[in-house]
Amino acid sequence: MDAELLVVGGAVRTGDPDLPVSDALAVAGGRVVALGERARALRASGTEVIDLGGGALLPSFGDGHVHPLLGGLGLRGAAIRDCVSIDEVLREVRCWADENPGAGCVFGDGVSPTLAPGGHFEARWLDSVVPDRPVVLRTMDHHTAWVNSEALRRAGLTRDTPDPAGARSSGPPAVSCSAPCVNGVRSIRFSRWCRR
Repeated sequence: MDAELLVVGGAVRTGDPDLPVSDALAVAGGRVVALGERARALRASGTEVIDLGGGALLPSFGDGHVHPLLGGLGLRGAAIRDCVSIDEVLREVRCWADENPGAGCVFGDGVSPTLAPGGHFEARWLDSVVPDRPVVLRTMDHHTAWVNSEALRRAGLTRDTPDPAGARSSGPPAVSCSAPCVNGVRSIRFSRWCRR
């Protein structure tokens, strides 16, 4: 058997207590088939070789998963997922708010946290386009939300509100908070604000 892929030139961490580190790894048929000298022996003319350059290869797995309900609901709000600037997000939020005057709140899903300096969005930016209704924009990871002052007011959140356990908030006027805070705002949003 010839290796399709050979990884060399660094520490290959195996996760196996009997052989925790190797210096080479061979893959064939989508599976790891050999380590160390046995792996190097499987090298053929068509083998792709990756040199770690003194680095390391670590075992891992990808936790790809979806939230179909949240994804579907996110498509109903302001089209912010592909926005590349704060100004573009604000235009989309204003446009959606103008086209949906009867909506109890303005929401959007998938804003990139990289758009704001240091990832800190300010409520006043959203206030400038929608001052009279709550605005709740979730970031791409669904663990942070950017909200306006009206959303904070209706949720009873002020500078003096203690952070929920396991969460952090930068508080008004710069507003970004982690999962427990977002879940609280999301609960309020779906239960009261967004009924049409």
